[in-house]
Amino acid sequence: MSVLPETAAVLGGGAVGQVLVPALNRAGIRVVLSWNRSNQRGWRSDLEGIQEAELILLTVSDGAIEEVCRRIAPLLRRGQLVAHCAGALGLAPLQPALEAGARTGSLHPLRAVPRGSAASVLRDAAAGVAGSDAAARETLQQVARALGMSPVPVSDASRALYHAAAVLAAGGEVALFARAVQAFQDATGAPEPLARAALLPLARGALDALEHRSASEALTGPVPRGDAATVQAHRVALDGELLPLYDQLTRAMLELRPSAEIESLLRTPPAEERRAADPGSRSSPRRPRPPRGERPSASSRSPGPRARPTSPPRRGRAPRRKR
Repeated sequence: MSVLPETAAVLGGGAVGQVLVPALNRAGIRVVLSWNRSNQRGWRSDLEGIQEAELILLTVSDGAIEEVCRRIAPLLRRGQLVAHCAGALGLAPLQPALEAGARTGSLHPLRAVPRGSAASVLRDAAAGVAGSDAAARETLQQVARALGMSPVPVSDASRALYHAAAVLAAGGEVALFARAVQAFQDATGAPEPLARAALLPLARGALDALEHRSASEALTGPVPRGDAATVQAHRVALDGELLPLYDQLTRAMLELRPSAEIESLLRTPPAEERRAADPGSRSSPRRPRPPRGERPSASSRSPGPRARPTSPPRRGRAPRRKR
């Protein structure tokens, strides 16, 4: 069984690096070097002392990992473990370290880490772990556990899919929430901070429900109720920008909670639904909305009174002249 490293070096003073330094020290892994390429208070700009570290964690940007690995390769000694913290990359960028006699791997916290986060932000998160050999994987799994994380094995073959899932769960959630905020603003006229504050408890509650329930059990709204009338009303209200996204998400919900009536509804073109909702209207598909910064004010959206067209001259006798 692999032993937890006693010493470590953290190369890269970004958000993850700043969290790892205190987290490693608290876990009993002494950080002998915290290095950053540019001058940063409390971080060294030289690599002297890297040979003292049993574990070397590269927390630089994804594009800089191979460059930094090449830079440290001549300084490495056999048996050291060099790992990056990137979710999207396999172990290929660490090849220079492997050729220098080091073991390699990756330790990717599945946690959004904004700059200035406390060391405790890593606790209770999962961590994607890979290694060039069984001993490297075991060591990194132990490091993850020491930091309060649950290790999850990730292979290079599935790396892109693994990272895509992580992006959907984090950045994808934020992007979707931003679109919901825009729709809420259009519906209520609320400013963005107020709209965001109004919807956040709803979003948090939906995600919190997943802690103890499956996705099909946690799902709320008209789809699990089989409420086709409400889905139809939503589709009529949404414009061309949001409607395709709404339909795609509704199809994803139907995979969790099927409804033949709602599935059939999604095959109905939106223009037909609008005519069905208002039989007296001669509505045509809505024009796409201009970007939010270019939309006219409410007072300028209504057209002014139309000028009455001039009547064509009547055919026949010329009008009598006044005497």
